Amino acid sequence: MNSLLGTGFKYDARIILPDGRIIVDPRDSNLLPDVSVDFIAGLIRGDGTAPISSWYVGIFEADYVPTSGVTAADLPGVVGQSSAYVSATRPVWTHAYDGISVISNAVAEAEFVMTAPKTIYGAFLISSSVKTGNTGVLLSIARFSSPKILDTGSTLSIVASLTLIPTVL
Repeated sequence: MNSLLGTGFKYDARIILPDGRIIVDPRDSNLLPDVSVDFIAGLIRGDGTAPISSWYVGIFEADYVPTSGVTAADLPGVVGQSSAYVSATRPVWTHAYDGISVISNAVAEAEFVMTAPKTIYGAFLISSSVKTGNTGVLLSIARFSSPKILDTGSTLSIVASLTLIPTVL
């Protein structure tokens, strides 16, 4: 069902192998967890926490299927967030608004250069940059339609986009 937030965030993943070959996978949809819906409702109603100016992209390696009750506290355990990448923090979601309806980081993709072979099952957007953290607002989480099999030195590049849709009753 569409709403002002469309169907939520969409995730596009691209794998760059150490030999330079590129694998592009299909677009995946997300889940806006309860904490995300509450956060957005608070912003609209003016009674929530202050706006968050920076969001970060994370990846997870557990064979986890997102549920509406998932929170940042679940990332280290049940979700199995991955920390097997070069960056000391989660990549920032450097987004731009096209002035029409799309907010996306397509111009500055989030990149994860892997330090160990991993199977990555999904990605998420969160308000904390801490690579192994378990706090912050979990804005979105998506399980990929097919796991990403990555070797050491491979780069997983992620674009997360949100399309705002005007609705008519």
